[in-house]
Amino acid sequence: MKFERLELLNFASYYGEHLIDLTCAKDKPVIIFLGGTGYGKTSLFDAINWALYGTDYENDLPRLRRGRSIIDYVNESALSEAEANNRFVEMSCTLYFEHDGTHYYITQSLSAKPVRHKDGALQAMPTDRITALYQIEASGNHKQKPYDAIFLNEILPSNVKDYFLFDGDRIYNLTKPEASQQVQDAIYRVVDLELLQNSAKHLTQVAAEYGREAKREAKGELGNVEEHYNNERRHLEQLKDELKELRDQKHALETQIRAIEAKLENLPDTSQLQGRRSELARQAKQVEEEIERSKAQLRSWAATAALKLADKPALTLIELLDSKRQKGEIPKTVSQTLLKDLLKIKKCLCGTDFEEGDPIHQALLHRLHIEQAKSNDQTLLDLLMSLKTASELISEANQQLKVENTNLQKLENERKDLGYALDQIDEELSKLPQENVAELTREARERREALVANEAKIQRTLGRIETSEQKIKEYEKQRQELGKQQATVRALQLREHLARQAAEEIEKIYDVFAENSRKAVEELTIQEFKNFVQSAAGYTVGLTENYELVVYDSNGNRALQRLSMGQSQCLSLAFITAISRVSEKNPPLAIDMPFGRLDPVVHRGISARLPQLTSQLILFLIPGVEWNEVTTTNLQHKASHIYELEFDETQRQTQIRKL
Repeated sequence: MKFERLELLNFASYYGEHLIDLTCAKDKPVIIFLGGTGYGKTSLFDAINWALYGTDYENDLPRLRRGRSIIDYVNESALSEAEANNRFVEMSCTLYFEHDGTHYYITQSLSAKPVRHKDGALQAMPTDRITALYQIEASGNHKQKPYDAIFLNEILPSNVKDYFLFDGDRIYNLTKPEASQQVQDAIYRVVDLELLQNSAKHLTQVAAEYGREAKREAKGELGNVEEHYNNERRHLEQLKDELKELRDQKHALETQIRAIEAKLENLPDTSQLQGRRSELARQAKQVEEEIERSKAQLRSWAATAALKLADKPALTLIELLDSKRQKGEIPKTVSQTLLKDLLKIKKCLCGTDFEEGDPIHQALLHRLHIEQAKSNDQTLLDLLMSLKTASELISEANQQLKVENTNLQKLENERKDLGYALDQIDEELSKLPQENVAELTREARERREALVANEAKIQRTLGRIETSEQKIKEYEKQRQELGKQQATVRALQLREHLARQAAEEIEKIYDVFAENSRKAVEELTIQEFKNFVQSAAGYTVGLTENYELVVYDSNGNRALQRLSMGQSQCLSLAFITAISRVSEKNPPLAIDMPFGRLDPVVHRGISARLPQLTSQLILFLIPGVEWNEVTTTNLQHKASHIYELEFDETQRQTQIRKL
């Protein structure tokens, strides 16, 4: 998708009609709008969004623009003229764009009536609005198309617009600890994961419907089994929903705790104590992970060590076999005798008669030759070696079990010591005289206690899910057996099974695709962050499994809170460009105030890199602050158009001049 032209009529400070060329050459993908604060840069940004998304963007405006609504964008001069001439005023935005070689344009138009209030204020009251989408055919004809979400979702879905058409001064919020859900949503939407999830959900619903139909058709005992089966299926889905909710709560609690800890670390009176606490918490987490690994290793060694009960009889058997072998008391293997008898009577153990040359005769004869090729000595040697190896493994397992038990005890003691140290720091924090410190410490403690309770609920729910799944397996066996007697029901059972199996396979694909996408976004985010910020070499950037953007220092401590707002903005920008590349959508990037918080060095790195990351880059810059010697050097030769906004403060109108 590429924007081609923007047409405005009485929109915000743009009185009358304005036509803006947005086409760009392949080697010059940049379009720049220059203007001071209040000159109309953000209004152009809003015009593009409104043209594309209409009422969806209108619903976002109060959140984005401090309570402003779309009717507030009607130009003041146009509204005054309409009142003077006793007529309605029209405001519109039309965006021309190209997608996959086809040209389109969307128009959002609003008619309003001027209303003068008793206090003298003149306000626009909407009377009518029109949304129209046209396709420009090769013949030159303009064919109107239905304006619907399906069409736009194929090009640039409204639920991802915040990640391609965004405010650079606000986008740094993505790096805040509480923004992990927003980060996850960005990946989920941009790389189309919701398509897989919706498919799995639909198939699960289809399977449930087949299950209900099978229940209606089933008779007798099968009908009771079908009812129990369907009820247990619903119970399992409820448990899974509960588990998801609990895990979301866990993630929210962890996020809140990190946010509180970050606040405490930034307070002068608590920074040292909280820094120490964060380090101890990191160590405690590592010890917990080591304890889990140690327990897993113990379970592994214990399974082998438990064979110690058979160790002594095995050694006795070795001595006995060796003694009998030396005395020549061990006959040819029993299998040879049995095979010879079968060949003699020409009858298999299963009762099947055979003749010489039959496949059964040949198979038995071949087996006899193999057994005859074995010597008693070799057979005994194989047995002796197997028993000896087993004895050695049992002995080694018991030794390792002792070592691992000692290690686990050491880790458990270390965990206790760390727990005591953390409690002591919490006690010291709570006793500090500053009221906000005590409050933050109390909040952190409450959330940690809630986190422990939450984990207990998660484990209980996992146990209930396991029990429910086992019940379903038992019901499935009964359904299959009883269903053989009712063909119609059995057919519905098979359809339900296939639909559920397909849903489970799609869910597996979703899990793999989601994780691969997360890793790809993480890798590109790291790469772009280093390209943007040369001073980031000492930091390690990551995107956790919980979709949280994290930064660690050289000692492995969380360092996100130490980033400046400019660095945080760079990290957010690196993330956004990463998901754009992973999605392969290659949408236009329109950024309002992209360099406002950046120092000259970072400014230089980003302005040089951005044109390489997209086929169309639209920037709204403040002269002097963002459009300076550095930006001019890096962007001017990459720009197809540079526009300057001139604002008349007397008439409160903006004119657009191309440089």
